[in-house]
Amino acid sequence: MRIIAVLLILASSNLISQEIKRVDSEKSSISYSGKHFLHNWSAENKNISGLIQIDNESISNIGIVAKVSDFKSGNSSLDSNSLRVLDALQFPNVIYKSTLVNQEDGQIRFEGVMNFHGIEKDFSISAEITHLNEITQLSGKFIVSLTDFLVERPSLLTRKINDEINLEFELFFK
Repeated sequence: MRIIAVLLILASSNLISQEIKRVDSEKSSISYSGKHFLHNWSAENKNISGLIQIDNESISNIGIVAKVSDFKSGNSSLDSNSLRVLDALQFPNVIYKSTLVNQEDGQIRFEGVMNFHGIEKDFSISAEITHLNEITQLSGKFIVSLTDFLVERPSLLTRKINDEINLEFELFFK
């Protein structure tokens, strides 16, 4: 009987120290930029979904979902071409799910799996972490190779766009 009581106390204290926070989609954004020898372009998504799990005041897990169709460049022709190139009807979401989190001195590193264009790849992302008034902010940058995710790079004047796409994120969780 005592063992059951101790297990219940341990389990309940573990649940108390665990917290789930949701992305604040009004403040959060993910943007990308790409290059071609003739011009550069960028787009931003302000409709992000996601959760972080906090155990004992440290992030232990993260999951983020961004719809491909929610990235907007301000140029409807570019957006339409992006949706076609990325096969957005067949692969509507970009999903990231952590498998391991290391946090130290305001920096955090997420090891996990990114699902983009129907391909799952192990992916590591670093971020700065800030806590202020119950809000957790993660911000950082990383690079994605289009060929790693089997995206056929479009060409203009017989030259393809650069393979590397730069991504930046600023995510607020409350």
